[in-house]
Amino acid sequence: MDLVQLKYFAAVAEAGHLTNAAKKLNVAQPALSVSIARLEKEVGVPLFDRVGRSIYLNKFGEIYLSYVEQALDMMRKGQQAVDKYSEKLEDVLNLGVVSKPLAWNMLESFKERYPDSQIRQTEISAEHMEEELRKGTVDYVISSRLTLAPGLVCEVFREDPVVLAVPATHPLAGRKWIRLKEAQGERFACLPAGYEYRTLVEEMCRDAGFTPDVAVECFHCHMAGVAASGKAVALMVENRAAQSTYGERVKFVPIRDPV
Repeated sequence: MDLVQLKYFAAVAEAGHLTNAAKKLNVAQPALSVSIARLEKEVGVPLFDRVGRSIYLNKFGEIYLSYVEQALDMMRKGQQAVDKYSEKLEDVLNLGVVSKPLAWNMLESFKERYPDSQIRQTEISAEHMEEELRKGTVDYVISSRLTLAPGLVCEVFREDPVVLAVPATHPLAGRKWIRLKEAQGERFACLPAGYEYRTLVEEMCRDAGFTPDVAVECFHCHMAGVAASGKAVALMVENRAAQSTYGERVKFVPIRDPV
């Protein structure tokens, strides 16, 4: 006995006619007749009385139909519950975040566009990014680092040029652009060791041929202030630099090499 047989039985009971039921179900009448006959054989009693081309539920059929309807209703409810849960899962974004400041503005605009969505945010390290994606712990990762690992798709959604923040009195303050190599020997303000942006800054300086002397450890929001005070210079993304409130006390010099 299968679910199709029960659906066929309920349709024939409602129609009272094999031909009409077959049309409604979009099946051939002989196939429907065979299905009903098999069901009656499995149940062990006739469920219909045949009168000419019409068939009518007998007492056995009436009893059996009440349970079949309950079974089909339970199956419908089960499917609805599964569909509802599936839709709920589709509205949950499991997001791995390597750089919190980078992700925050994006998440705000995402919630505005998709107000019914849920974001489950997990902070992960860059070295575990590939592992978490492959395990399915997260659906996407927002990172400032590209990965070329096989099987993973990486897309650039935003580019932020890096500038050097220096006090207004600094010798480089009046330059239109510099090569990062020219900042060798400066004291730098940067994020604490272990943060992704700190790693990127160290890599940029290494590409320029030197190791940065990180004299002040602070977060993005304080870098322009540290530079304005003259305590250190700082490598900042242009987007952050544009938010500076230190006016003419700090200058942001574009860097052309390395990009």
